Amino acid sequence: MFASIEEAVEYWKDELSYVEDAKIIGYEGGYPIVEFTIKDAAWDLVKDKKKFPRIVRSSEMEGGIEVGVSTCFYKTASLEWNPPVMRICGYPEVINRILNKVM
Repeated sequence: MFASIEEAVEYWKDELSYVEDAKIIGYEGGYPIVEFTIKDAAWDLVKDKKKFPRIVRSSEMEGGIEVGVSTCFYKTASLEWNPPVMRICGYPEVINRILNKVM
């Protein structure tokens, strides 16, 4: 579990090989919006946009269970993919799960 969103952003920049840059660009409904620049070589790894709603929902559920709130994260996350930029809004644990599932 991440102590803060800033710690999570640093983790993603350092640990994920397909992320060139990650930064917080704002907040929506109290949840951070993180913008990732995905390396060109990894674009083919991104799942089909049709699968995004399912990925987001399952990540909300699993991330909520991880932090102990279960279904309270329902409809709190979002995912946008406009190559090379991916924007994900949500709780840090939810964002982390979305990243792992979408790539």
